[in-house]
This record gives sequence, structure tokens and C-alpha cells, in this order.
Amino acid sequence: MTLRSPFYQVMMEGQDITSWISAVTVVEDDRQADNVSLTIQDPRMIYADCLFEGSTVEVDLGYTQAHQHALMIRAIITKVELSYPDSGVPALTLKGEDRSILMGLVEHNKVWRDQTVTDIVRKINDAQPQESKFKRVEAQLNPDPMIKSKPIHQDGKTDLAFLQDLAQKYHAKCFVELDKQNNEVLYFIPERRIMKINRPDENIVLYYRTGTNSNLLSFAPSFDSSYIDRLKDVSDLDHHGKKIESQDKPPVQTVIWNLDDIRMAQASKQDRPKIQKLYDIGSQRKEALQEKLEARQPAVGEVVPDQSEIESTNDTLESLRLGMTASGTTFGNIWLRAKSKISIQGVNQRFAGAWYVSTVTHKVDGSGYRTDFKCVR
Repeated sequence: MTLRSPFYQVMMEGQDITSWISAVTVVEDDRQADNVSLTIQDPRMIYADCLFEGSTVEVDLGYTQAHQHALMIRAIITKVELSYPDSGVPALTLKGEDRSILMGLVEHNKVWRDQTVTDIVRKINDAQPQESKFKRVEAQLNPDPMIKSKPIHQDGKTDLAFLQDLAQKYHAKCFVELDKQNNEVLYFIPERRIMKINRPDENIVLYYRTGTNSNLLSFAPSFDSSYIDRLKDVSDLDHHGKKIESQDKPPVQTVIWNLDDIRMAQASKQDRPKIQKLYDIGSQRKEALQEKLEARQPAVGEVVPDQSEIESTNDTLESLRLGMTASGTTFGNIWLRAKSKISIQGVNQRFAGAWYVSTVTHKVDGSGYRTDFKCVR
């Protein structure tokens, strides 16, 4: 096995401060601004006086080999924390977030009407000061409802909080990501598009205890019925007095996994018939329970302007259709990113297969390079 050395480079306002850094943590999240944390030992107590909030940092991390490290985040420093211990070395921690945080500093009170949701997203970006504005915005919804008779009120929220609320309502993701030219792009796109997008890292497979190819250090999955996202049963009148009902959509297929023949062969003779009987009965119970868990939720008295408003807000999140969540840790992997898919192998059949990654934390410090992640399905 080739020994790989962790690598990171930190540039702050064009100055290389890598030698000052003792630890780097980069966090990607599909519903919050991506963030970075930099730890600096400051025995002479001088660094804290020259590193200011509002400064821009760029973090490149991974491994020293060619094509094994990449620019992970360009961030604005928003917090400066100091620690002066009773014994030991004073330490400085810089925390920053991607440039979308500049849209989260000022609250606004606005009423939005007579435009589509994606029009609102673009106009919010256009209204930003030049230093906060994104040169490229990828905004797409289908259907893209026209906000007309029922205006949307931005009631004292920052633009960032308002965009995240819009994204949650219309089952979209609002985030900032670097393109291939390392330019920042503001995305507002349906979750289903992210789930099906052709990303270069979609073939990542993490193996738990499968021999020399094992790269999943730990994995903790769970099932909870409250995690399943459900359709709403909406019946109301539009502004013309016509009845509106939510349209029928194909039901989510109940997933029943197979017992693993190899593991069954390792069970004792006494246990095998018990396992098989519990599996046969349990799979039937699960199918019956799944029907109840996925039944439409009644939404009594919900007033909507037209049919398109129902269809754009009444959808299920593909990433939560099975009610499963998990967290895990693997060796440092720059290709493991939030808003992508991974495959988990070597675990129980019910938790093996494709997962959607919602949060990723990359950390490089004196102990090496590790990647923690959270995923759902």
C-alpha cells in the first residue's frame, strides 16, 4: 500500500500562511454555507494582531501526490477566537464561511410577487453589493411557479435565510460551489437534479472490513419512520373558486433486502430457521407498515393560488424516501463531497448500496487526514 502524506495550503489575501497552521477543517453542507476552521499556535502572541475578520482565505487540501489535492473552499473569515491557557501555548482559531455568508448579514422586509421563484433568486443576487454578487447563478425549478395572487413576504430575514427557506419549500438546494475554473457559482436547483446529476465523484465506493480494499473506518446507520418525507393531500379552492387537488404520484417502492447467503451459512444450525422465519414475517410487516408511513399527510385549509403551486411544493425528497440516516468516517478523500452519492459495501444488506451525502467534514492535523460524513436515503 502506497504511503500518502497529507497536504494543505492556506492562502490569505494572497499570502501563504500554511506554515502558521496546525490544523484545517473544511465542512460542506447541503443546507448551510460551507465553512472552514483554521488553528494557529501563537506562542509569541503576534498572529492574532494581523489576521482580521473579513479577510478572504483559500484552502487547498488532500495528499501531496499529483491530482490528489484540490482547492476545497474560498471563504470569508467571520470569527476570530483566542485561547490563553493556564499552561501551554496560546492558540488562535479562524472560522470562515463561503461567500454566500455576505448575503446573511443584513435583514430585509420585502414582498415578492408577479415573478417566478427563480426570478426572485436572480434578483436577490443582482441586488447585492458588487463584492457580494455572484457572477454566475444556476437557478432552475420545474415547474417554476409564478408568485402572483399569493405574494411571498421576506419578513425581516436576511437574503441568505430567505433563499434557504425558499429552497426548503420548493424541495431545492441553495448552495455555493466552485466550478472547474475555481469560480464561485450560486446554485438553486431541485434536489432531484442533484440526486441524478453526473458528478465525477459519483462512483465512490466505501468498503467496511472487506480486506485490503477496506476504506470505511466506521459507519453508524439507522432507520426512523419520522425521517420519511411524505406527500401532502391538498384540497382547496384557487382564487377563481375552482377546486384544486394534489395530483396522484407513483408510490415509493418498498425496499426489501435479501438475506446474505454467505452470512446465513455462518449462522448456527439452530439459528438459521429462526432467522429465515423472522425475515419472512418481518418483510411482510415492513411492507404493511411502509404503506401507513407513506400515506399522504392531510393539509386542511391550505390556500394556494393555482395547481402549479401545489405541484412545486408537494413533492417528496428523494434523499429521505427510505427513512435512513447515517454517519461515517473514512481515510481522507477529497473526492467525497456533499451533495453527491456514494455506495456503502460490507455492511448489513439493509444498509448496503447508494446513499446521498448531506454533510462532509475534511480535517487535516497532526494525526493525519480524515473525512467524516453524514448521509441519508
